[in-house]
Amino acid sequence: MKHILLPTDFSDASFNAARFALELHGTKDVEYTFLNVYLKLAYRNALVPGGHDTERASRLGLRRMDRRFRKLAGTVRVSLRSSFSPLADAINEVHAAKAVDLVVMGTQGEGNYGLVGRNTAAAVTAAALPVIAVPAQWQPAKLDRILFADDGEADTAESLQPMIWTAKHARARITVLHVGPAGAVSTAQARRFSGLLGNIQHTYAAVEGGAVERTVERMVAEEGIDLVAVVRRKRSFWHRLFQGSTSKRMALHTTVPLLVLRG
Repeated sequence: MKHILLPTDFSDASFNAARFALELHGTKDVEYTFLNVYLKLAYRNALVPGGHDTERASRLGLRRMDRRFRKLAGTVRVSLRSSFSPLADAINEVHAAKAVDLVVMGTQGEGNYGLVGRNTAAAVTAAALPVIAVPAQWQPAKLDRILFADDGEADTAESLQPMIWTAKHARARITVLHVGPAGAVSTAQARRFSGLLGNIQHTYAAVEGGAVERTVERMVAEEGIDLVAVVRRKRSFWHRLFQGSTSKRMALHTTVPLLVLRG
């Protein structure tokens, strides 16, 4: 059974991410866990409306999210989890208690603290799990095309598993966009990916390293890409992307969901 973690700040944006996960993976052989992180106040703070109990507010918010999700999903396995740890730490704690296959979260939050929105980049860079960041403007639609940006490193079936699982479940096609100075996909690279992707329908494209962002944006706009997938690892193009100013646009303001895999 797959275990999908849904961080939430109870905003419409975070519920939209939960809806994306449900549309993509359904309810069969899947368990969803809603996670909310809250500020644990050491003393009464006049800046917090009513000085309310944030832990209790978290639990009540999770129950409302649960009811809303069940109304949409019908019969579904759902667990609820509150934590006052930083979001990336809370995600890893849930994973330690029960292995998580995928984290799906909104790119921008709402409310007093905007926890999901403020922490999306932190979850992408610090959590030890694959993350799908879903933009608030995402609308339900069939996921038909996935763009995988390959940085030339030796990926494994394990690191690509969330993308492979998603493509098989959605019966989606994968375009492998090779990023490198040669600007072309070699026979060896094509053979390597054919072995990893198996019977999933896939094609290849190539781009010079400096033109990656523009190429991804163009392909999303012109070729009907429904999900962008990258592998994040240190000392790679994507590591620099997530640390730099362009990451804010790609990770938090992209028009399609972004799947960040672990290298």
